[in-house]
Amino acid sequence: MGCGRPDPDERDHAMPPSPGPRRPTPPSTWLIPLGILITLPVLVFYYRPAGGGLDVTGHPIGRDFINAWAGPRLAFSGQLDTLFDLKAYHAAIGTLFGSPLPFHNWSYPPFTLLLLGPLGQLPYFVALAVWTIGLFAAFAGVTLSCVPRGQRRHALLMLALAPACLINAVGGQNGFLTGTLLLGGLLALDRRPVLAGILFGLLTYKPQLGLVLPPVLIALGAWRTIAAACTTTLALVGASILAFGSDPWRHNLGETSAYLYGLLDAFDGFYQFMMASVFAGARTFGLSMGAAWGLQLLVAIPVLAATAWAVRRTRDRVQRAGLVATAVPLLTPYAFNYDLTLVAAVLVWRISAAEPGSRPDWVTVLAWLSPTLMIPVQMMNFGGMPVVLVALFGILVWEVAQPRLEPAREPAPALP
Repeated sequence: MGCGRPDPDERDHAMPPSPGPRRPTPPSTWLIPLGILITLPVLVFYYRPAGGGLDVTGHPIGRDFINAWAGPRLAFSGQLDTLFDLKAYHAAIGTLFGSPLPFHNWSYPPFTLLLLGPLGQLPYFVALAVWTIGLFAAFAGVTLSCVPRGQRRHALLMLALAPACLINAVGGQNGFLTGTLLLGGLLALDRRPVLAGILFGLLTYKPQLGLVLPPVLIALGAWRTIAAACTTTLALVGASILAFGSDPWRHNLGETSAYLYGLLDAFDGFYQFMMASVFAGARTFGLSMGAAWGLQLLVAIPVLAATAWAVRRTRDRVQRAGLVATAVPLLTPYAFNYDLTLVAAVLVWRISAAEPGSRPDWVTVLAWLSPTLMIPVQMMNFGGMPVVLVALFGILVWEVAQPRLEPAREPAPALP
């Protein structure tokens, strides 16, 4: 899944020349402490440990990982039906954890139970460590493969301390897995199209984050990748039906989907402050459900069209992956701050490619801080953070739209 090199007749927007031994301080040095300064109060206030394996809000340490651990544990112990009964599931996870917990719900496709099965067999905190550290290692491996070797140590530090990655880690969320699958697939697209399709097929565990892929793959004519993705998805669905029958799919497509749509309608609870989508921004400003959907479509349609156009124009795999990753949270109403690990990787690429001593622009700074900054800002009924993602996406499209540099040609020899 390495990045390789773009064609020599194209400008490389993401891969700077190999650094010399005396490279000046990277332009991002001050972004790291600034991100920690903004993020630390949120982590302390909402996620600090309070004893008994719980944080200060009564959630388990690792918070939403309880779903990834308890779901398969219940399914493979004869309690599959509890996953689709909100009250029964709430009671069951409290019993498994050994302490009453705040409300959680299971919302993943049934085949996810097969993929997470091994984690469910481990003790909770061992499984949490494997989930967090193992997936970050995979995500960092994909991200750093597109950073020059001399800058990888600093880039790794940036990635580990990025606000999106910190929020994802303390929340026990799946942003590292999503980033590995999507970015890994995009970077493998040209040289290993079947592998890319397999990774995209696995990404269907969160189908709302893959909305950008069908038009992009069609625009690129990536038919082998499309075939591999479809085959992988069908194999996962088939395996889950063989293991659990069709009832879990009926519940997932019926009651679970209706419940998730109801959350958008109610738009009440802490989760609303973590939502990074245009839809959520509109609801935070007080717009109605219909108006929020209208604004979401008003942004999503041109973003999707611009992405399909831009990926055909560039053959730089890093640039293409950055475009697609930045489009993802703009296309779905269900985008959260921990999903912005994708954007964190793109920012690390861009910062690593910047001239030594240069300063990141305001869009980069706000995009870097937005995963945690959005929480207090949206609590004050200001839902403008998606504007930052739109601005970042616009910059990436504008860079692709610049005229290509043609290689210099040797003059033809004069005729005698």
